[in-house]
Amino acid sequence: MRQNKDTNVPVMTTVVGYVAILAVIPFIATLIGDLWYYAGFFAGFAVAEAIGIYILDIIAVFIIGFIIWKLGPSFSTTTTLEKSLLLSAFGYTPLFLISIFYIIPFIGIITIVGLLYGLYILYIGLPIMLSTPKDKTLVYFIVIVVVAIIVYAIFASIIGAIAVAFFIHM
Repeated sequence: MRQNKDTNVPVMTTVVGYVAILAVIPFIATLIGDLWYYAGFFAGFAVAEAIGIYILDIIAVFIIGFIIWKLGPSFSTTTTLEKSLLLSAFGYTPLFLISIFYIIPFIGIITIVGLLYGLYILYIGLPIMLSTPKDKTLVYFIVIVVVAIIVYAIFASIIGAIAVAFFIHM
């Protein structure tokens, strides 16, 4: 069956059949890297970190898709959650792929290249997948990124508070 940009891929298909599979790459790379370089004392932490990264990566794709979907009407974009989530998943793909470098923790910073390319995919995908008007694409893109940073900062604060509370009560 041939699909075009107007075809809606179900949310569960995108999440389970695409994102959950690609998110295994940073999970495995983080686990191997942390166990290899920090073996022994941090082994339990490595497993918990890898699982946390896997779960948060999947949630992050969904959050960005939700943000794209909810902001769409403000930028003359008619979209669905399905299309927005798919664009978010495509934007995260380079980051998932390049995260193989987490195997060597001190060069994991190279994943910034994947992040930048993912942002580029998001930018060019707005008019292609969601028919965002050309004159509103840049502003829409910037607003998506800013809102995503704010949401991630809030989540990071919550996760940090939970982690601190957990370690204090250990």
